[in-house]
Amino acid sequence: MSSYDEVVRRRGEANTLYRKLRFLRLEAYAEPDAERPAGYRVVVEGLKSLNPDHADRLMRLVRDNEAALAEVLPKRCPRLRLVRGNGPVP
Repeated sequence: MSSYDEVVRRRGEANTLYRKLRFLRLEAYAEPDAERPAGYRVVVEGLKSLNPDHADRLMRLVRDNEAALAEVLPKRCPRLRLVRGNGPVP
């Protein structure tokens, strides 16, 4: 599998994960975090409304797919563009 195919696959997984979070009425967004190499972290709000085991599984998925989510969130979450230093949102 080429690296392009891998990127497309991971982006598809991230889109699916984002839709799952939204279906569960959870809010996903990026927040600045200077301690992380990327300079941000993906935050999911509303997890307390879920069973703790389900919330843990979702957070593991978010952590495992954080880089791919970063490719999905700018289109859906303008705040990420600001956090990543890409300038103001048009």
